[in-house]
Amino acid sequence: MTQVQAPRCSAVVTVTETGSTQDDLRALAADAADWPHLSGLRAVRQRAGHGRGERTWDTSELTALTASLVLRPALPAERWSWIPLIVGCAVTDALADLGCTAGLKWPNDVVLPAEAEVEGWGRWRKAGGILAEVLPGQAGVLVGIGLNLDGVPPVPWATTLREHGLGVEPDALLEAIRDHLRERLVSDPARWRDAVERRCVSIGAQVVAHLPGEVQVTGVAREIGAGGGLVIEAPDGSRQLVMAGDVQHLRATPSDEG
Repeated sequence: MTQVQAPRCSAVVTVTETGSTQDDLRALAADAADWPHLSGLRAVRQRAGHGRGERTWDTSELTALTASLVLRPALPAERWSWIPLIVGCAVTDALADLGCTAGLKWPNDVVLPAEAEVEGWGRWRKAGGILAEVLPGQAGVLVGIGLNLDGVPPVPWATTLREHGLGVEPDALLEAIRDHLRERLVSDPARWRDAVERRCVSIGAQVVAHLPGEVQVTGVAREIGAGGGLVIEAPDGSRQLVMAGDVQHLRATPSDEG
């Protein structure tokens, strides 16, 4: 693990290189006095960042924002399932401040618009992702944030902020995200669903959700449901609340496009 000096305040410590900011901060964040709410760790280069489904992320070929934050919100733990989506709202708001239109692909992807379709993503490209995990003893939530800033993405369904005309310093972008997140986490939770739905590009799309146990749910994503889950309406009109899984956007048909 990279040697890290605790900030002892709500600040972000930056290191030149590490395997995973998430792994490093998980080992440190048990001490709430040293790592309070919204403190965090940023790495200029991350060799083995974590994504969903045990995927790893190496930023060797990209300029990226890679950071993990400790969140200790004054919220009951039953509301913590909303946190990845609320972090996503903070990211899209920070990008909007810079003139960049971004959306959320449920459950944890930050996406930017594209002209052509790509399988599983429609007319959207992944610019980043969010990973959240509850700390032992429910001491807080550890949130990893990764955003592609510049370079050549290794897959056709990814993009960078630079490709969309936005040049930004990672530390400045992270501070903007933290500012929006600080406000979001003390806002009225009853309004979170509306905030997420307005940013979620999955709503209204034909999707297939790949759930644990090789279960698939196919239909139209209708709304954000309880706990931040995605409500999918099947062709027979039945609805299912999906709380975890990978969601692919199916290609639009001429009838879908009107």
